Order: sequence, then structure tokens, then C-alpha cells
Amino acid sequence: MDNKPLDQSMSSRKSRPVVLWLSEFLSQAEREAVLGDLTENGDSPGRAMVNVLGLVVRRQTAVLWDLRLWLAVAFVVLPVSYLLSAIAEATVGEGAVYSWMYLNNWDWALTRNPGFWHVLRETAMSFGVTCLVLACWSWCAGFLIGRFANAGLQTSRNIFIVLLAASFVGDAPGRLIHFWWSLHGLPLALSLPDTHAPITANIFYRVFFPWIVLALLVIVPAFSGIRQGNRSLLLYRKMQVLLLAAAIISVLIMLIRVPGFGLLVGATAREWLGQNPNALQALSLSCCWPTFYFIAIAFRRYRSPKAATTQ
Repeated sequence: MDNKPLDQSMSSRKSRPVVLWLSEFLSQAEREAVLGDLTENGDSPGRAMVNVLGLVVRRQTAVLWDLRLWLAVAFVVLPVSYLLSAIAEATVGEGAVYSWMYLNNWDWALTRNPGFWHVLRETAMSFGVTCLVLACWSWCAGFLIGRFANAGLQTSRNIFIVLLAASFVGDAPGRLIHFWWSLHGLPLALSLPDTHAPITANIFYRVFFPWIVLALLVIVPAFSGIRQGNRSLLLYRKMQVLLLAAAIISVLIMLIRVPGFGLLVGATAREWLGQNPNALQALSLSCCWPTFYFIAIAFRRYRSPKAATTQ
């Protein structure tokens, strides 16, 4: 009998993190109200977990029945996840080739050749810009998702991550591109020999490297964009419109980097795109505006404490 209060106290301490974690799935106002009620009522740990879990399930189920959520998934989340996975796969291929060339075949004798450092510098800059553009595109896509209503924001974010992972695992962009080529009577790349066989034979480049690129250059920037998109709802109207328009334009520019994009336009447009690679590169670089946005935010935060100190 003397051990009963001690056991209840230990059980309460163990269950409290679970209750707090479950309450994270609720809105801020509802979370505070629920935790306040649980504290006042003095419910048992098991009962508190059941009550919070039931409320979370009801709220999440209600969101799934919202037609606006599925319209947003169909017209924003699904196309954006496909575009990002297609460009990420191309980036993975490019990065794997460069990494295998320099890291797996390193020769110290080449370091005495000035031409080696010239090519290495150009390769690093080219691939670095590619990674930066992909990260900025991911941020812009997340920014659009972050503009959704708070009720379906978390569900949209989860669906976005699931679609990205499923597309990456099932190679959805590659399959759709080959299907598109077959409709236009073009030869399928599947019939060609694997020119990257020495690279894909390496388990790191075949299994781990794609997920590293997906996590660092797509998911992390997209989560940052989702957070900034949600915070932008507090900005004044003109700034909201400017940021939203820039994000939409950046996502549309992603189309030019998807393999097979030329089939969507006429022969004249394809010829112009082939003759003006610099224009395509300039369009891609214009999507790096989120870097300047973060620099402006950091500068503003730096100036604010300084101004407050002077006053």
C-alpha cells in the first residue's frame, strides 16, 4: 500500500512526455486548453493519454474530410513533389559521377597539374550551383505549402514527404518520362547500357547517396520554406503577394529542368532552348532569391538589437 503513491508518481512522470508529444498534433490554443484541463481535473496518466489521443484522431480525421486539402494536394503538393523528385534524381546522378571521379579515383600525381585544379574548381562551382538551385526550389515549394490553412498544414506536409519518398523509391519521374517518350515514338533509354555501371555498383552511391541528397537538398529546405510560409501570413499584404508570386514563378521555372520538358513545347521553342543555354541558366539562378531573403532577415535581426541598444 505504501508503494502505491510512488508507483502512480513514476507512472505520471513516464506518461507526461507521451501526453505532451500527442498534444503537439493540436493547434496551439487547443493544446494549451487541453493541458490546462488535464491539470485541473487531475486525470490518471492512462486516462489523460486516451483522451488526448482520441481528440487528436478526431481532429486529424476531420481534416481528411476537408475538400480544400485534397484540392491543394492534387494541384500543388503532388506536382511539386514530382518536380522535386525528378530534379533531385538528376542531381544525384550528377553528384555521384563527380564524387566517384574525384574521391574514388583520386591520384596525388594529378595535383601537380594546374589543369586538374582548374577543372576541379569549375566542376565544384557547377555542382555547387546545381545544389543551391535545388535547395532554393525546395524552399519555394515548401513556402507554397506553408501558405495553406493551419488546419491542413501538418497533413499536407506529411503527404508531401510521403509522396517525395514514394516517388524516389519507385522512380516515378523516370517511369513517367519513359512512358511520355514512348507516346512520342522516341527510343527508350532503358534499352541502352548502363553508362554509370562502375558507380551504381557501389552501394553508397546506389543506396545511401540518393537519400542524403533528398534529405539535405529537398526535405530540410522544404521544411524551412513551410515554416517561413506560415510565418509570412503575419506580414503586410504587399509583401505576402510579392513572396507568393516569387515562389510560384520559381516553381514554374522548375519545369525547364525536368527531362522531357521539350516535348511539352513546340519545335520552335525546343530549338530556342537548345540555342540559348545561358538563358536557361539565368532563369535557374533567378530562383536563388530565397538566399537574399534570408540575408535580409538576418540583417534585420542584427540591426534590431543594435537599434534597441542605442535607444
